[in-house]
Amino acid sequence: MSKLTTNVGLDQFTYPGSTAQQTEFAEKSVSLLAEIINHKKFLSAVSAAKFSYCVLLDEHGRAQEVGNEKVIEVIQTGKEWKSAADGIVNLSINVKELKRRVVGVVYPPSPVINTNKRFFDYWLSSSDSLSLAAHWLHEWLHVAGFHHKGGAVDVNDLNYVVGKIAVEVGRSILKSTADKKSPNLGQGYLDAINNYFETVNAPSFVESDLDKSAQSSLQLAFLDLGGDSWQEQGKQYTIIPASSGKLRSLPVPESAVKALKVDVLAFYNDHLPDFLGGTKEGLFKVSINTLDPNSTAVSKNEVTVAIDFKVKDGNYAPGFLHKGIFKNVLFTDFVNIKFDLFEVDKDVDVYYDKVKKVIDSVPEMRTLDILNGIPYLNLATKLFDGIIKAFGKNADDHIWNEMPSLDIAPLLGGAFLRDGIYVIFEERNSKKEKVTTEDLQLKDKELVINGKKITRLPNHLILSVGISASSKSMS
Repeated sequence: MSKLTTNVGLDQFTYPGSTAQQTEFAEKSVSLLAEIINHKKFLSAVSAAKFSYCVLLDEHGRAQEVGNEKVIEVIQTGKEWKSAADGIVNLSINVKELKRRVVGVVYPPSPVINTNKRFFDYWLSSSDSLSLAAHWLHEWLHVAGFHHKGGAVDVNDLNYVVGKIAVEVGRSILKSTADKKSPNLGQGYLDAINNYFETVNAPSFVESDLDKSAQSSLQLAFLDLGGDSWQEQGKQYTIIPASSGKLRSLPVPESAVKALKVDVLAFYNDHLPDFLGGTKEGLFKVSINTLDPNSTAVSKNEVTVAIDFKVKDGNYAPGFLHKGIFKNVLFTDFVNIKFDLFEVDKDVDVYYDKVKKVIDSVPEMRTLDILNGIPYLNLATKLFDGIIKAFGKNADDHIWNEMPSLDIAPLLGGAFLRDGIYVIFEERNSKKEKVTTEDLQLKDKELVINGKKITRLPNHLILSVGISASSKSMS
């Protein structure tokens, strides 16, 4: 541990209903922050840093441009705005609910740092004291009198750059400790500020965007085997819109009543809008009914399956292959499949684990066999809706909310229902690049990029659909 010349004091720590766990985590982060700001690597990095904006308020509230050495002096002397230097970085912390994407905020001249409970809880759950330390240093610089330019956000201004330096130095410190097995500590802070920066600097940004839903527009595509009777291993196939006239010539059973089988093959997470970083947890709700979409009647035969998952950005989620979610759904001409995707809040880990055990213990939640049209489903539907009421507390949690109607003989522009593999993908990836069916191909049950128009795969779900004749009656 470096010899401390500047202390960091936790003068106040307020957390709603706090326990020793929250307090100990806060104190651990404070101790780490003290090591960071006294480390020679931190001082040299700040001294050499280039800031796009570095302005300090004087005692009269006038903004003055200052250099790197002044930044170091303020930190080393613990000089808060309108207070005497005492060699202590004094932290007054209030953990509270803030807008979803806001990590923290300071309201001068108050020295109180308001930290978003959502981020605090996530960093606590992942033992990421470095993210909290970097965040508090960022906000303390506001307490000291350093502010963003006109309230705008510039990822290269003083507060952001020093916060990133704190992460880099903190990682080098932790490499020699028991935490060296967690090289991604601090990533939560970096992800949070980068995502916030992208949001507020979007051309059409308005303040309400901080709370807006992140529901994404989806496209429904179908695998074109190009004359092959089966998908050959190692071969790349094009995908086409599910409304393409090519599907019309594919055979369907001629029986009045047909049976539908749906199998999930894969879910790929490009990026879910959980601005906390790290592994994402979520729930899929796949619902199906056979109600004529033009009917005004209320369907009593909607059935639901829930699939829970954990996955990092840029990866396929484990546990999706061959789920066999629907085995024997009877229908005549219409099938409506609804896809709901929810990101699960990390601040309710304990309850999520309990609910997951409930899901795992109910076979109907995993595989549904609706023989003769008997709806198991109200059980699963009600249970899932209860889960979402508990976890879907923020607008961004509901990411997919689409219900395409698949038809044996659709109207022009409608989606065909045929034997084969369907791909549901988001119209834009995390790089904001527009994605079309021409940009994607399927190889060995995974999507690959076709061409150079896009650089990342979008979030997507791959399904296998089978249709067979049935001698059963719908009555």
